[in-house]
Amino acid sequence: MIRLLPLLLALPFALPAAAQTLPELAVRALDADPAVRATAASLRAADERLFQAKAAYGPTANVTVTSNKSRYSEPPSVDSRGIRSDQYVLQVAQPLWRGALYPAMQAARSQFEQAENALMQSRLEAQQRLAEAVLEVFKARDVLAHATALREAQTEQFAAARRAFQVGRAAAPEVREAEARVDNAVAQALAAEAELDLRQQVLAEIANGPVPALLQRAVAPEALPSLRADSVLDWLSRAEGDSPSLRQARLAVEAAEAETRKASLAHAPSVDLNASYTHSNDNGTVTSIFPRTGNTAAVGVTLTIPIFASGATQSKVAETLALRDKAAGELDLARRTLVIGVRQAFVATLSALSQAKALGTAERSQALSVRANQRGFEVGIKTNADVLEAQGKLFEARRDLSRARHDAWASYFKLRALSGALSDADWQALDAQLVAHQPSEMGRSRERTGS
Repeated sequence: MIRLLPLLLALPFALPAAAQTLPELAVRALDADPAVRATAASLRAADERLFQAKAAYGPTANVTVTSNKSRYSEPPSVDSRGIRSDQYVLQVAQPLWRGALYPAMQAARSQFEQAENALMQSRLEAQQRLAEAVLEVFKARDVLAHATALREAQTEQFAAARRAFQVGRAAAPEVREAEARVDNAVAQALAAEAELDLRQQVLAEIANGPVPALLQRAVAPEALPSLRADSVLDWLSRAEGDSPSLRQARLAVEAAEAETRKASLAHAPSVDLNASYTHSNDNGTVTSIFPRTGNTAAVGVTLTIPIFASGATQSKVAETLALRDKAAGELDLARRTLVIGVRQAFVATLSALSQAKALGTAERSQALSVRANQRGFEVGIKTNADVLEAQGKLFEARRDLSRARHDAWASYFKLRALSGALSDADWQALDAQLVAHQPSEMGRSRERTGS
């Protein structure tokens, strides 16, 4: 039992790492995202403000208890008499007409809906950050695999150049160049390893813990998002209607207009229904020694007509008008920013898709070129420099292909997030494209090139 205790204590901290799928990871990341928690708290606060605005229509009740003690004496007598009086008052007020209550409730409702959309926006941004972090890890892992494969291939080519030099088939400069290429490949592999470590740390921070199960998977080489080249207007239309950031800006304008109406009604009269019940008793007064006890009930209507507030009401109206203009300007800015963002994400996705398709062809052609140069080197018609250059180009093609594939997915997720369409279905779709990661598969340069 004692040996099991450390394991049991560590179990709660090990549970978050059990996420096996991208949808599960997204749920875990959303629960831990500080921006999502902050906007959720803002939503709760906005809900309370809306309740307060509605409560202003209801009655209010107050109880006042007053107890006084005093002593009374008349000269020339030095004797004094103690006087005590107690009073209990119950007051109830019910607004019958207050013009500012309705626009105040409209403003509170708009602010509540604005907070709802802020929460939706923060959730979309958190999911987008997670998608980028996951894909950056996959991309960095591919870059490391390709760099490792290049290092191994050029190390063997360096050994081949040394053997050729020893038998007189290669010059010393070729051996030196091959050695320099190996050193450069080692440096690239070390840099790729450091980049992968950094990306894994970023992902662990966003995902609220390490994700070893996810790191055993990779995006299938043939998997790419689907996007029509002529659908940009459809995406812009969807963003116009579904983007939480744009809805926030519209609701801010509505709230500002309601605040303006509320401020302008500060000069309007108000009518309240008042009722009170008073119970009082005392042991006499300064003019009487007889105790008294009495009850008083009253019902009335109070009409209040504001006349002058030293210009504060007009100033408040001017302030709310300025805030309304500010909200209108921010709405235009939000719309412009959204349009630009959607167009950029759309173009970036299309560009990455085109690059991935073109680089797939280039990678296959470059692999054939490496094979041809190696065979030419073996028969003496190609130099070692030709082989090294072909291997470097193959590494660059494979690295760029991996970047284009993962950038296409990242840009596609950003496009869906900007348009307000990112959902669990997108995570499920990407998760369905993941396959078991095979480190040796990315590094089979020699098998693919016939070396």
